[in-house]
Amino acid sequence: MKLTQQHFFQTKTAPLTGRLLVAEPFLNEPYFQRAVILIVHHDHKESMGLVLNHPTETKTNEVLDDCPCSLRIYQGGPVQSNQLFVLHHFTGIQGAQQITPHLYFGGDWHELMAAIELQKHPERAVRFFSGYAGWGPEQLNDEISEHAWVCIANFDHQSLLTQPSDTLWHKSLISQGPKLATFAHFPLNISDN
Repeated sequence: MKLTQQHFFQTKTAPLTGRLLVAEPFLNEPYFQRAVILIVHHDHKESMGLVLNHPTETKTNEVLDDCPCSLRIYQGGPVQSNQLFVLHHFTGIQGAQQITPHLYFGGDWHELMAAIELQKHPERAVRFFSGYAGWGPEQLNDEISEHAWVCIANFDHQSLLTQPSDTLWHKSLISQGPKLATFAHFPLNISDN
């Protein structure tokens, strides 16, 4: 990932499972422009994340026969974009991995569908993604050191799925204090400034 703009968009927070990656303001790759990514797996071999704020026009009931609701599917990233991945708030789902105190990744499909069916407002409890963002060994650390991403640990885990996706990037930066909040006000196109 090459950056044309050099600036002080940086953090000392290390990438770990359950942390967010916030894209630098001028990153213009289609999958990652103004992206906020939840890291769902990170170790010395690989990293995996889901882009939280890039909704598609596709709904779950258009692609899933057994889904009991019609929820917007988000573009999770460029890897395996024909496969669905799920983040949710449901405890006790067999095979689900706990990512944050309030968020789980994946799990038994039938149990997930049953849990969704019981929800009055399923959009507050579950989010579907087509594809994911992936990095090989040291690749994510290299991109962070090149200021492509800022990694943040202090954010509202509980309301992550309910925040409006069109303001998530902006609010994520604002919540980190004045140093990073400055970047939240950068125009998408620097020539608009």
